Amino acid sequence: MGTHDRPLPMADKYGCRICGRSLTAVTTRDEVFFLHPGRSFEDHDPDPVPLAQLANWQPVCDFCSAPHPVATFAFENVDLAVSTDSADAQLHNFGNKWDACEPCARLVEKRNPEGLTQRAYKRFSRRDGTISVQILRTMHRALFTATPITPARQPMAAAASTTHRGSAGSADAIPAPEVRSLRPQMLPKVRDRLVRFWRNAGPAHLLDALARGVTYTVPGHMLSGAPLDAPAVIVDRHSPEPLRQHCALMANHVENARIFWIDPDFTALAAHAARDLPDVRIEQIEMPAPDGLLIWHTPVYQSTEPSTGLVVPVVAAQWGPVPGGVWVTFYAPADGLLLGQRLTEPELQKFREDFGWLVPLTTGVGLRFGRPYAPAGEQTRLMLCSLIATWILTTQPDAEVTDEPADKATRKAYQRANRPAPLVRLVRLRRKQQPRRDTTDDTPTRVYTRRWWVKGFYREQPYGPGRALRRRTYVRPHIKGPDDAPLILNQQVHVLGNPRNQNEQ
Repeated sequence: MGTHDRPLPMADKYGCRICGRSLTAVTTRDEVFFLHPGRSFEDHDPDPVPLAQLANWQPVCDFCSAPHPVATFAFENVDLAVSTDSADAQLHNFGNKWDACEPCARLVEKRNPEGLTQRAYKRFSRRDGTISVQILRTMHRALFTATPITPARQPMAAAASTTHRGSAGSADAIPAPEVRSLRPQMLPKVRDRLVRFWRNAGPAHLLDALARGVTYTVPGHMLSGAPLDAPAVIVDRHSPEPLRQHCALMANHVENARIFWIDPDFTALAAHAARDLPDVRIEQIEMPAPDGLLIWHTPVYQSTEPSTGLVVPVVAAQWGPVPGGVWVTFYAPADGLLLGQRLTEPELQKFREDFGWLVPLTTGVGLRFGRPYAPAGEQTRLMLCSLIATWILTTQPDAEVTDEPADKATRKAYQRANRPAPLVRLVRLRRKQQPRRDTTDDTPTRVYTRRWWVKGFYREQPYGPGRALRRRTYVRPHIKGPDDAPLILNQQVHVLGNPRNQNEQ
């Protein structure tokens, strides 16, 4: 809801002088009054003031009231009359400029009013809001009915993107966390700390979240009496035992995992190739190892935390076997949990001992070999596609794979524990080789007089006995033709270099 639930004759936007949040304006026959967004219970009454006069404005998503909106959409003006128990009807005018967090922005671009309704209602319910789901549904449907052409996403104004963290130079401003790249030599320590997390702090961490009403997904065969091929199930605070078994399974997966470190160029190619995957599906032949811990040098994807709107970088993934497939878990830097917190030195030390360098985003998802998987959300789909694309690329000739030993201190520690010396498998992007121009035949088979752009694509590559089997391979974007020939121009402009920065016009 946010700032757009207001009558037209009033000032453009209003906020609360006390808390800095945008306010909802409601008009009856005789008066205008204000509410905090979502009609949530606050410890103070609204003190309305035009946003232009509000120094501590904290913008929120106008659809679900999540903090830190990232985009603005221009809808047609909509007036909605809301009936009440009294004789007076309340007229809500929503204006035409709507700020949106990333999840809501994607729902707008998909023209999914019901998705917006469900997301907003869940957020308001968690905050003890009293708004009716029917009011939300009517409002969101009216927006799209009045606007038959989906409005284009516009970036937030500069003032809106900076004010919510305090004025410039404010001591209370919280900078966005920087992602610290993990060196290949330190990854055995990262793996050992993850094993410790899943066996020690992990169960307590997840069970504490269950007590707050969070639900988690675990492999179906964890449930008592379930068959080995049972599909994944959701557990809650009433069934914590499968979650403890899940933590033990994750610890075993990490302990047995082969470690992969993906260099920046290869990470960029994987993120680019992920966009071309037609579905979320994996074959056993496409995997680089049965168990693995894979760390991208730079974030392969940026997910958005639904409840807070914070952007979370995805920097690692872990997988291990379950009956008929693999179980995949994604990780973010553990430092992201400390955003806005000021811990004492003992608290900080305990945090490092509990979590180490990585923290799981969820308990994971299960993929069956050869079966398409339907993710619950777009973010999950993009994360899985990024990992699957990385898997496929690491098994192709484009990948240059070498083994890197751990640092000297780690090797000695492993030796004292009678453990084999750890190795990290480095995956780099192999440079394209120029085709040979010499030939033993004097008669040319084909002569090209132009160069042209070939877009990246997947193809089914024959392999196996009699080349009767098929596996997916990715042909990365490239320019084909003689180096000295003119390039064929069309209406698309391709910017060469990092595939992540590729634009088309």
